[in-house]
Amino acid sequence: MEHTATSTVTREQGVEPRVDPLSEWPEIPLPPDVRPPAPSDRRSLGRRLFSEGVIVFLLAFGLYLTVAVLLDFKYHAFTGDAFSRMANGFYILYSRDRHLAAVGFVWTPLQSLADMVFLLGNHLWPALSHNNMAGSLVSALAMAGAVYQIRSALREWGVTRLPSLVLTAFFALNPMILFYAGNGMSEGLFLFTLAAATRYLLRWMHRGDLRSLAYAAVALAFCYLTRNEAAGGALAGAVAVGVISYWRADGRRPLRVRTAMADFAIFGAPAFVAAAGWAITSYVITGHFFEQFSSIYGNSEQELFLHHKTFHGRMLFEIHAIGALGPLLPVVLVVSIIVALRRRDPRILAPLAVLGGALGFDLLAYLDNSIENFFRYFIVAVPLEVLLVGSLVAAMQTTRPDPVTEPAGSRSSHTGVRILVALAAVVLVLMVMIPATVTTASAMFNPSIGLEETQEIGFIFHSHLNATDSQGKVYYAQVLLLSNYFAGLHLPDGDVVVDNSTACVPPMIVTSSQPKLFVIPNDRGFERTLADPITFNAHYILEANPAQAPETAPNLEFPALWSTGGEFTKMVHQFAGRGPCPEFRLFHVLHHSNQVE
Repeated sequence: MEHTATSTVTREQGVEPRVDPLSEWPEIPLPPDVRPPAPSDRRSLGRRLFSEGVIVFLLAFGLYLTVAVLLDFKYHAFTGDAFSRMANGFYILYSRDRHLAAVGFVWTPLQSLADMVFLLGNHLWPALSHNNMAGSLVSALAMAGAVYQIRSALREWGVTRLPSLVLTAFFALNPMILFYAGNGMSEGLFLFTLAAATRYLLRWMHRGDLRSLAYAAVALAFCYLTRNEAAGGALAGAVAVGVISYWRADGRRPLRVRTAMADFAIFGAPAFVAAAGWAITSYVITGHFFEQFSSIYGNSEQELFLHHKTFHGRMLFEIHAIGALGPLLPVVLVVSIIVALRRRDPRILAPLAVLGGALGFDLLAYLDNSIENFFRYFIVAVPLEVLLVGSLVAAMQTTRPDPVTEPAGSRSSHTGVRILVALAAVVLVLMVMIPATVTTASAMFNPSIGLEETQEIGFIFHSHLNATDSQGKVYYAQVLLLSNYFAGLHLPDGDVVVDNSTACVPPMIVTSSQPKLFVIPNDRGFERTLADPITFNAHYILEANPAQAPETAPNLEFPALWSTGGEFTKMVHQFAGRGPCPEFRLFHVLHHSNQVE
């Protein structure tokens, strides 16, 4: 509407209007079941509640909830980071120093805050924390939401029902998607917000409506509050929005630039506000804008003690990881770009910018040795490949019969052609997605690629367990051993000082019958209590072996504590290291630490 008005004004002023390159290709109508209903033809509430999209969501959620129950209750297959993120929400409600800032600032907060909503019922069902069911409910709901958004994006791109459902099924049933939908990790919420941003950006590129652009922007803002990688998608997406807006705008160059800058600002503002707001909040409370870089618990410090491969080795790992998630992704990427260029269809930029930007962020971060060699960091390749294949299917299925020259009896032949095209599209989907499913499953149980996955669920599928498999099998038993030991001591609240950045400490706290027993870095008085425990009514320090967990507050505050007791404590118990849990020693504080000469 706005573009038409601008063209009319330029004609009246005697200026030749700029021809929109996109107008050379007729607009592709949306499929009937995804068009906004007209006011006079709105569906009943019942039909909307049981639409195809809602049914797909419910089926996916039911499947993911089943996976979650099996992992949490039958196999006790838990992910350490999932427990840690849930624990950050747990501390807000149930730690000895309950306050909102207890969520911590090393990780972005959305997953922990979402977990906290379910943790409100922890008194009624302790499994919400003890078995991380709160985290699993969030990841299952969010990943089912990602499935819904992927299906909707495909339909709105013009993919007909059968190929879109097959593609959606391959996304929903991908082994990595299945696992991370049920294990309580942040990948579910991350992919949901990324997929929603991509879908609405696609819609804006198709219709040019401001509402869709705003929805995409807000989704990316929430995505940043889930994972830092969203910054890559937000930056690349904003550039794509500016380019498309400038290309589409009518009028002289200054007017087109202003239009592009306005759309750029609309898209980029929510993510910028989310990032700036979180950084400023962190600075006010901790004194640092980005705790993930400046804190001893951030990636930058933790990575100093990891022995990664050389730059060449890291590049090879990325090739193997992407190749496992999408062995034909490079081919699909090149072909989809060529097809989009030939059709003058800019919508290909939506998944390339948002999903590709987030994936590119992790690729660069790993090459820079800033993140660990975890297979899950490249999971965005799965929805990216699905949507790129969808773009090819949409191009195959676009038919433009001329109603003037079309013979009257040719409708049946067109129906037959559409059926054949739909079948050819399904064949294309199967050819691309079946190999991706097989190679993804294989990589998850290959320790050189899927190290975390092998450790966490390898014992479920392997009849003969290796050392890596055994770590996951004994993890939860060791956690319960720790929490049960402290429960048996019957100590008063705030009597044990411990750094909860150490593996197995967060699950020990959330499975404890007395979580207020522990003084942790999330508490506002942690530093002073650690410096002089007796003064602040703490009588024990739990320390991890510095050889296995060097960057912890007790290790840094008292370097000789592990070996000699620091001359103000006495070791009263030692826990052997098992699985991913390091060795721990419990020290009884005898007198003030500042009295040591």
